[in-house]
Amino acid sequence: MREPKLEHLKVDEAGTAKLRATFARQKAVRITINIDPGSYRGLRRVARETGVPYETLISWLLRMDEDRRATMETRLNRLEQEVKRMKRIMVA
Repeated sequence: MREPKLEHLKVDEAGTAKLRATFARQKAVRITINIDPGSYRGLRRVARETGVPYETLISWLLRMDEDRRATMETRLNRLEQEVKRMKRIMVA
């Protein structure tokens, strides 16, 4: 498969402006963290392979973990509610 020529590519100006506006609204907080050298090398390798800055990868990983934990807590809450309901049924 041949790569497209740059002259044939179309730039989505509206989409680009929308993305830039979204990213401009998102404010980042600068922090300092200590991580082990192996994790750092792994992050740098993945960043190099994907072209995504390693700081962005760290942020993405933290967000993914936060989402995973929220999902797990929601599931745990549902299970606890179900156990309470079953206990009420068994007592009645």
